Amino acid sequence: MSSELEAESVYDMVVVDREQDVGVVTLQLFRLYTLRKLGRHFKPVIPFGPHLFGSGKTKFVQSYLELVNNMGESALIGLDYVGESEKANRRGFLEKLKRASLLFVDLRELEPTGPIEEERNLKWAVYYLLIKVACLQSGLPQPDPDECFKELKLRTDALVQKIRSILNIPSDQYLLLAFDEVGVLDESLDEFHFKRTNDGRVRPYNDFFGIISQLCKEPDLFFIVVGKSEGLNIYNYVASVSRVQLVFIPLSPLEKHSIVEHLEKSSCFLFPGSPKVSEILCHEDFSTSELAELLLELTGGVPGLLVRAISYLLLYKSSNNNFSLSKETFLIIMNSFLVTNYCVAPFLPRLISLSEQRKCLLRMLTLLSLYRIRFDFDETVQMSSNSDVFLFDLVTDMCLYRRLVIDPDHNERYEVLIPKLLIEYIDQGLKDDRLEWLLLETLKSQSVEFFYESKCRIFEGLIATLFYLHFSRHPTNSSMFSTLGQLSRVWNEMNLQFSSESAAYYMKSIHYTRAVSGMERMTFGSNEWERIVEEMLEFGKIYIPFHSTSHSPDILFKLHGRTNEKNLMVGIACKGRWSRNGIRWNEILEEAHKFLKPVHDQVLTSHSTWHCMLIIMSTQLATNVSEDLNHSSRCYSSGDSVEDFVIPHNCELVILSEADVENFIGKDILSNLRNAFKSVDNPHSRNIGISTLQEIVLSLSKNI
Repeated sequence: MSSELEAESVYDMVVVDREQDVGVVTLQLFRLYTLRKLGRHFKPVIPFGPHLFGSGKTKFVQSYLELVNNMGESALIGLDYVGESEKANRRGFLEKLKRASLLFVDLRELEPTGPIEEERNLKWAVYYLLIKVACLQSGLPQPDPDECFKELKLRTDALVQKIRSILNIPSDQYLLLAFDEVGVLDESLDEFHFKRTNDGRVRPYNDFFGIISQLCKEPDLFFIVVGKSEGLNIYNYVASVSRVQLVFIPLSPLEKHSIVEHLEKSSCFLFPGSPKVSEILCHEDFSTSELAELLLELTGGVPGLLVRAISYLLLYKSSNNNFSLSKETFLIIMNSFLVTNYCVAPFLPRLISLSEQRKCLLRMLTLLSLYRIRFDFDETVQMSSNSDVFLFDLVTDMCLYRRLVIDPDHNERYEVLIPKLLIEYIDQGLKDDRLEWLLLETLKSQSVEFFYESKCRIFEGLIATLFYLHFSRHPTNSSMFSTLGQLSRVWNEMNLQFSSESAAYYMKSIHYTRAVSGMERMTFGSNEWERIVEEMLEFGKIYIPFHSTSHSPDILFKLHGRTNEKNLMVGIACKGRWSRNGIRWNEILEEAHKFLKPVHDQVLTSHSTWHCMLIIMSTQLATNVSEDLNHSSRCYSSGDSVEDFVIPHNCELVILSEADVENFIGKDILSNLRNAFKSVDNPHSRNIGISTLQEIVLSLSKNI
């Protein structure tokens, strides 16, 4: 079914929630208008959207003038902050823009064209394509290249006059040229005679934007350029020759309210009377709001993913008369490999072709997404030793998506979104990278609307994650393996090894915490623990008691003995709070009792060769705990008493000293994390610092 399904044939996109993008584009067109009035020696301003498939680029530029008319004065931002004279100037521009004509140019049709002496000239190919598209748009036959060349002779004024004549629009009416699919220039290196740099490299975007910069000098002519492309690389290349100024179009993902609006406005020809999509798919037990929430979680608000997901649901409905959509059936359908593969197919080429530098950056962006770490529009990140770029632009360039968040102080900040549909395929492309794999596994288990803002828990999760990664990097000669071997007799006897099948989970284990800003924060409850531990042990259900004040391991993974009979489930719990008294015995025992006891009672009593180990790490032990441990790591084995808790049979409790934690994680990284999280009142996680995350990722990338 999916191989024959075309999204456009079943469900077409309706442009909603694009006011911000319209404002950005309109302002840049007004800037070009203003610069042109000042003189011919200026740097043209071009709105540019280098987004991935599905971000809504094509639909946006095709609908731009319609959106401008619908929005009115709000389409041109800044009217409230300028003087009367400037306000009148902007209003005059906006009124003429509403009456503009749009010429939509698909650059996939760009090809070398005769006459012979100019057949490989990019400028002539672009000029001829503009004439051809104008003719087709006006219902005229395709023009003859030789005749066009004789008439135009590569003169910009002649070209614009010819286009206006074909479209039958006066010389003083605005003409908007929208170039789509600019990314085809990435693959056209052998088709045209491009200019070469001093070091012999070809940069076709310089040539293309050079052509546009010449056209920008013609009056009443404006441009928008979009397409899957090298994004920031284009920005840097073009900026290096100072021909134009590219301004990125945000094209943010849709929010839940936008998806609801989308479903309420859209219709489909598959069903008589073209009813709303919500009327086709939803019923009294499954509301439009519920469907929108599920679609948001699955697609991350990416319009293209949303269209393809809805298309499949509509076709499924049309072929099943008694089909009734519920949350359960929605998840069954959308978890099908056939469906997910159909939805994400246009994304796959980019996902599997990331450079090593991009893979490293993707790790940092995944951390941002996982921990919901917010960033400012103008926050920078270092891509190389001599190159800093805006993080907002980097997210755009990596073809990921952002959520706009307005904090209590009314500051606009952004978060990275990774749609759930894409995670499995990113995972496949980076399956040899333990860090990426672990982070993506975690993202799979969380909903898009999940927010956890405790800096304390973020700190604990990062430390536990780093511990696991260093732990599994070189298991045969790991100093961590050696240390645990010295502490634990069972560890040595089992002769443990990592397996490619071994699962690892990052856990945010406090189900409820105190309310912040009137909102409750949620993490895994007992039912999720049952499922995860069941999978870890490959055994029947296990009940982990749930208490609102209890914690559970941050990382849970399984090690296999050299024989199939022996398995060890390992939980790593990091205690990273900043209590002046440090981590006390009662907190350690609470952790041990909650995790080790039910695993022993419900599983290990029936499997004598299975073991369970809880490793507790701390960045600050209480003084009496450190003294009791003699300031070193300690392992409590079966039968040992820790205060009033007796370690169950086939279980062990390992408490790592602060010195060993520093040794395993890295003193510098741990110090940086401590500095990032030094506040004691757990403010919003935005203070973590991008530089800290990047340093962690760079350090891990060198060693994993």
